[in-house]
Amino acid sequence: MADAKVCTEFAPAKVNLTLAVGRPRADGYHPLDSLVVFADWGDWLEVREGDSLTLSLEGEAAAPLRGEPQNLVLKAAYALRAAAERPELTAALTLKKTLPVASGLGGGSSDAAAALRALNRFWDLGFSTRQLAEIGTVVGADVPACVHARPLRMAGIGEQITPLVAWPQLHGVIAHPGAALSTASVFRAFDGADPDPLQAGPVPAAGDFASAVQHLKAGRNDLEAPARGLEPLIEATLAGLAGLDGASLTRMSGSGASCFALFETGAAAQAGAKALRAAYPDWTAQAVTFGGAA
Repeated sequence: MADAKVCTEFAPAKVNLTLAVGRPRADGYHPLDSLVVFADWGDWLEVREGDSLTLSLEGEAAAPLRGEPQNLVLKAAYALRAAAERPELTAALTLKKTLPVASGLGGGSSDAAAALRALNRFWDLGFSTRQLAEIGTVVGADVPACVHARPLRMAGIGEQITPLVAWPQLHGVIAHPGAALSTASVFRAFDGADPDPLQAGPVPAAGDFASAVQHLKAGRNDLEAPARGLEPLIEATLAGLAGLDGASLTRMSGSGASCFALFETGAAAQAGAKALRAAYPDWTAQAVTFGGAA
């Protein structure tokens, strides 16, 4: 995928299968405990030689980002260059955006993680995945998890990563009703309910679909209730997913408004996505596979 001239990297959608959140710490950050997986659907980043460090955007989904002077991709590039102590390094980056912005799918963080992985190869820096994840902590709380891009348990404020050694590949449908939801506003609503301190659970292990669903049903997304209070379309999205044939579990991802449903087979997920698109043509409904533990 890489040579001296071009390097490409996939930035998969991140889905929080569970998300437990505690009351904010003294520094304002929220402790969390989340089971995270990554889909075979996402954005693409392309890196070429350039005279400086630049970023261009492609795709209809990139429209909300065009007014930003510097998004997380460039922030990650600068952070990597600083960590390498190589300020002379340059590259021309192109982000081909597919994932909806502000949708609870970690698109910006995954794009930043893709930049770290791609530029590490493009610039031949030799950083390990663990080192890239550490560099990612200065870019955003979700970036370290996205650097790993495999089933994992994310704790602390996102920097504590535990890869899952036993987690199955899962089939699902991701649905987004078209509403952009500010993460900050969801957390403000969450804090307004005076949340309890976080009680972290054990690292999960599930060898097959049935045991994974059983484990997940014991979990939750603590941001779902405050997000539903801010955006009524989340309720409709969850109901639409729950009504699909074969949907075993439905939940909101991250801070919303995207939601997901899990299915036992890829065929059931494909049929579910098709039915949801027919019923709600203005929504995004994507059948996906969440990769299992390596």
